[in-house]
Amino acid sequence: MNKKTVFIIIIIVLSMSSCTNNSHIADFDGITIDIVNPSRNFMGFIADYDTIRLEVTDNALIDQIAKIRIMNGRFYILSSNFNTAFIFSENGKFINKISDRGQGPGEYISINSFEIDPIHNKLLIGDSFSKKLFIYDENGRQERVIQLSFNRMELTSDGADGFINFFSRDNKQFEEPGMRDYCVHFLDRDGQFVSSQIPVEIQEIDRLTGRTVHCREDSSIFYQPMLSDIIYCIKNKKVKPYYKLYNRSDYGILSEKDRKTMTYLYGRRNDFAPKQKNGYIVPWGNIIDTDSYVYTAFEGRDEDDIHLFYNKKTKKSIVFDSDKLSKNESISNIFLKYIHCAKGDVFYSAPSTYRINKILPEMPESKLKTFLQNTEIDDNPVIISFSIKFMEDTQ
Repeated sequence: MNKKTVFIIIIIVLSMSSCTNNSHIADFDGITIDIVNPSRNFMGFIADYDTIRLEVTDNALIDQIAKIRIMNGRFYILSSNFNTAFIFSENGKFINKISDRGQGPGEYISINSFEIDPIHNKLLIGDSFSKKLFIYDENGRQERVIQLSFNRMELTSDGADGFINFFSRDNKQFEEPGMRDYCVHFLDRDGQFVSSQIPVEIQEIDRLTGRTVHCREDSSIFYQPMLSDIIYCIKNKKVKPYYKLYNRSDYGILSEKDRKTMTYLYGRRNDFAPKQKNGYIVPWGNIIDTDSYVYTAFEGRDEDDIHLFYNKKTKKSIVFDSDKLSKNESISNIFLKYIHCAKGDVFYSAPSTYRINKILPEMPESKLKTFLQNTEIDDNPVIISFSIKFMEDTQ
């Protein structure tokens, strides 16, 4: 084989490789979001931030925060013991708590699903143990209890008169094939299964995720199934692939075959760990969609978080990897580690007490450090709000 022939073969192979790498977005008519190499500087992208101390009362004592949702100028907070929900104003004043724990008709055993319905101003609480959906008004008064036929739940309103159940992990326990083989389950107003969409593409996974859906005030719901590179928009009971993640970074990304064959069983089997050690990042399902930004997160080596912000105006992404930030950026984990929700273009995080105490000695002097140093052991957890800025030349 002469040199000319070898050169032609190389060109053909490279051309085929290029087509292969881009073929998965060739028939996608939505918005492509690039995964780019991480920036070493996070604080330089902070436009502004503020701190919110949640009021402590006899009825409002929170150890740690599991979830936060924001609706009509109020925080709806699920405690880390999954027994109690709290309602606070945006400035942290206690309003009410939901503590209907028990085994009676209007009581739950544990809160497994926790979501707002901004269209109807409701809070939806699901209990997998009793197979019930509890509907509360925005003030925390129970309005309705719906008995369900399934116990694997992550429930939202469909924006009309029914509900949607999202579930892309360990679906084998669903008796209804339409639920077992699909991620999005449409239910009627009485919680009965109607139809489903988005086929399940993953093997057995029993891992929990903090947030897989984002319910917007315009009734649209954004959903990223576990391990998926597609983010869907659901509106008027229609499901549309809306964003697609495209890797332009040095990270490794799971292939379609990986997603269909890998297993995660807590404490027993983790097929993802070897991949992550070799530079792969794993999307466990994590999405926030605002008017200006899309936020999603991945998990990398040693469970380090990788955070991606996409600017809708500039159509550019920035990525922050907690393992690759510069040494003086330890403060960034106060903002990034536990991002729960957003309102407008303001993001809200609630760092754990453990995280704060670990980072506090390394933090540079600032109003944030002073605020955290003045936090007493009996205080409720802190909420931090922040907005980011994009430079036009962000890559």
